[in-house]
Amino acid sequence: MTRTFPLHVLLLPVALALLAGCARTIPTPEPTATPSPAAASVAVAAATPAASDTPTATPSPTATATASPVPTTATVTATDTPTLEPSATATPTAPAAFAVIVRNPVNLRDGPGEGFDVVGQVISGQRYPVLARNASGTWWQIEVDGLAGWVFSDLVTIEGDLDGPAVAEAPVEPTALPPVQVYETTIDIPTYPYAAFTEDAVNEEYGWTYRRFNRADYEASSARAYPWSYRAVVLENEYLRITLLPDLGGRIYSVVFKPTGNNELYQNAVIKPSPWGPDEQGGWLAAGGIEWDLPVAEHGYAWGDPWGYITNRTDPATASVTVFMPFEDHLRAEVDVTLRSGEAAFTIQPRIVNPTDKPVDYQFWINAMLAPGPADTVGPELRFLFPTDQVTVHSRGDETLPEQQSALPWPVDNGVDYSRLGNWGEWLGFFERPAAHGPFTGVYDGAADEGMVRVFSPAAAPGSKGFGLGWSDPLDPALYTDDRSAYVELHAGVSPTFWDQAHLEAGETYTWQETWFPVAGIGGVSTADGNGAVYLTPAAGGLAVGLFPRQPVNGRMVLTVDDGELLAEDVTLDPAQPFYQVVEAAGLAAGQRASVTLFDQDGSTVLHYDLILP
Repeated sequence: MTRTFPLHVLLLPVALALLAGCARTIPTPEPTATPSPAAASVAVAAATPAASDTPTATPSPTATATASPVPTTATVTATDTPTLEPSATATPTAPAAFAVIVRNPVNLRDGPGEGFDVVGQVISGQRYPVLARNASGTWWQIEVDGLAGWVFSDLVTIEGDLDGPAVAEAPVEPTALPPVQVYETTIDIPTYPYAAFTEDAVNEEYGWTYRRFNRADYEASSARAYPWSYRAVVLENEYLRITLLPDLGGRIYSVVFKPTGNNELYQNAVIKPSPWGPDEQGGWLAAGGIEWDLPVAEHGYAWGDPWGYITNRTDPATASVTVFMPFEDHLRAEVDVTLRSGEAAFTIQPRIVNPTDKPVDYQFWINAMLAPGPADTVGPELRFLFPTDQVTVHSRGDETLPEQQSALPWPVDNGVDYSRLGNWGEWLGFFERPAAHGPFTGVYDGAADEGMVRVFSPAAAPGSKGFGLGWSDPLDPALYTDDRSAYVELHAGVSPTFWDQAHLEAGETYTWQETWFPVAGIGGVSTADGNGAVYLTPAAGGLAVGLFPRQPVNGRMVLTVDDGELLAEDVTLDPAQPFYQVVEAAGLAAGQRASVTLFDQDGSTVLHYDLILP
C-alpha cells in the first residue's frame, strides 16, 4: 500500500536573523550576481559514496580574495552529472552563430525544455558553435566537444546571425517540472543581546579574529530577549522549503517537508547564548538548523558571524544559494546549497579555502541540529542511524559509560540500546569508530514517523558524530532556550574525530558534495542512498516494509525470503506517497535472508536492502 500525506500550503514558518551589534559587516552581492573565478588548487572529493573515493590535490597558484566566492565549476568537474550524449542533429561545418555562456554553471539538456534530462554542464565565458534553435527562440542547441546539447536562451549571448541556425524539430517534451523558487525575505526572532557582551580575540595559530563572550557580565545584566529582524534566503520546490540565515553564520535554519508540513531541523524559539562551544570563545548560540564549523572543533568560530551570499539558477528546475565567509587572509569556508525540481532532497557542497602561503591543519564540521516531526523537540522514540558496530565516546554525563576516546559497542551495550534516545540518562557524544562507514547516517523518530538522512562518501568526509542532551536526566534546557525544547546533533567532518586534524596545503581548496533528505511514513530507516531510504524489519506475523524514494517512481516492488517471492506489486511512489506495509509471513526463522527491491519501469534497481533475520 502507499501512504499519502496531505499537501499543506504553508506560510513561511521561519525568517532570517541578524545578531544585534555584530562587530563585522559583510557587503552582500546582489542576488543575481555571478561569482568571479579565483585561481586555486582544488582537492576534489567525489559525491558518490565509494570506498575508493580518495580526495586528491593538485598544486596551483594561491587564491586571490575577491568580492564573491570561488564557484565550483571554475575548477571542479560537476558531480552527479550524466555524460553528454550525441543528438540526432548533424553538426554544421560552418556555424552561423556562436553562444557565449553568461551564467555559472549552466545545464545542458537533451531537448529544448527543462523537462528534458540534464546531459552536461558548461561554465561562464565559454563559447560554442550554435547548431539549431527551437521555433520560439527560447532554447539553443550548441556543440560541446563534438557533442550536442540544448541551453536556455537567457543563459547565453548569441554572436553572429541569429536567424542563421535552423529551427530544429524537437522531440516531445516530458511533463515539465515546476520551477524551483529562490527568494529573499526577513523574519523576526526574539534575540538576547549576545553581541553586546563580546569583544575581539585572536587565535594566533589561524590568524583568526573571533568574538569572545563575557558570560559573567551577561548573566549579571539580567538580559531579556527582544524581536530582531534577520535576512532569509529561501529555496523551494514542490516537496521542500529550505531557509538560510546569512546573518547567523550562513546556516540552513529550516527544512520544511511540505507533504507533512514539518520542519526536520531544530528551530530554537529564541536566539540565546549557551555556555558551550570552544572554551576560548566562552559561549555559543544553539539557534538550530545546520551550521558550518571552522577552523576548530566544538562549533568553530564563525557560527554567529554574518556571511555573504549569492543566489544562482542554472535553469528553471535548479536553484542554489552560495554562502561564504569574508575574504580575509585566513582559512575560510564557502557552501553551496542546491535544490532541484521533483526531488525531496538537497545537496550541500562545502569548499574549504586556504588562501595563505602556508599549509594549515584544521577542523571543519557540518553540524545539523535535528528535531524531526511536528513538535520542534525530540522524543524517546528517536533513533540515531549509524551503520557501525562501535563508536568512540567523546563526552558523557553517565560515568558508568566508557571514558573519553574509549570504544562503546553500538548500538547495544550491556543490554541498553543507545540508538534509542529514550534509553539515555544523561548527555552523550560519540564518533563512528574508527571513522565514518557510510554511505549514510541520520535520525528517525518512530512516534512522529519522520526523520532526516545524510548520504555521503566516507572517504571524502570521514568524520561522523552524534550528540544528545540526554533523556531521563538531560542537560537543563534553560541553558540554551526558553521553552524547554530539545534537539539532537548529527555532525559531518573532514577528520574522523575532534582529536584529529585535516590538512590543507597553501593555496588549496578542499571540496566534496553530499545529499540530505527528509524521510517520513515508512516506520524507520534500515539503509539509505542517493535514491532514497528503505525500512525492513521483523514485525508481528511477518515483515514491515517501507520504501521512500527521493523522487517519483513508477515501477514494481518485490519482497523475497531466501529467494522465494513473498510479495510483488506494481507501485506508483513519490516522497508524498511512500510505501509501507506489514507483509504476513509465517514460519520465518533466524538466519533467513529477507530482501526488498524497488524497480523502475525499465527494470533498473532504484532501492534495495538485504536483511539476515535475527
